[in-house]
Amino acid sequence: MKHILILLLVLLSTKLLLAQNDTIVYYKNHAPTPSKNGADHMVVFQKKNEKKSILMAYELHNEKWKLEKTEIIKRMKDGRYSISSGTNNFTRAYKKVNGGYYVEEYNGNDKISKKGLSKTMFPLHRIGQWQKIFEDRVVGMDIFKDELMTLSYAIYHGRKLPNNIYANADTIAEYRGGDKQFAMDLAHSVEYPRICQENGITGCVLVLFAIDKQGKPTDIQILKGVDPNMDEAAVDAIKACNKWNPAIKDGKPIKLYNVAPINFELR
Repeated sequence: MKHILILLLVLLSTKLLLAQNDTIVYYKNHAPTPSKNGADHMVVFQKKNEKKSILMAYELHNEKWKLEKTEIIKRMKDGRYSISSGTNNFTRAYKKVNGGYYVEEYNGNDKISKKGLSKTMFPLHRIGQWQKIFEDRVVGMDIFKDELMTLSYAIYHGRKLPNNIYANADTIAEYRGGDKQFAMDLAHSVEYPRICQENGITGCVLVLFAIDKQGKPTDIQILKGVDPNMDEAAVDAIKACNKWNPAIKDGKPIKLYNVAPINFELR
């Protein structure tokens, strides 16, 4: 009986030790908040060992925490971290600076996609300007004040175009059926130009477009093109995906911008 009691105490102590290693951050209206009272989102970071951690994001639904996303984080030999969440895989690098870290994120092709400052490593507590980068070119900017995004815009020919994100609206524009339905409709609408297939031309076209006050895609621009025929096919695909509900601010519909990458790959 004594040995069983000791074993139970050891197991309990282990669980308590693991719990103490967890980092929990609560959010209210996208901003960090000191306690769970009134919080609508929660992020839990669990360090399993020196090489592997797990980050879980929750949203409060009907007074219950619902898991939204799980990220598996692995430390790589070069000191960077690989982060995997379903189909979204990227790499993050940190450099210690005064007041926190300089952070760079790289996409699946090991091309830099974001960079900026954060007070912490996991979860991020972003501050100041965060650049969005596509093939070594700055295509957008997010501005944070203590992890709360206060402004977000795409950059096109010197124009700063407001992104479809909570920093710019009370309710963002949403595709009917959600992001998954948009991805399905977009894939169904893309026609790979035959001339490009015959000549082995592949690549990713980055398309900037607005969702207007009526919920229609408009002001469609090519941020990064590959081939004129591909670019035209990408624009046509965006035009075909017209099942949007517009963004709302102060009770009125407004025009905001999205960026969509469209891949053309030979199979």
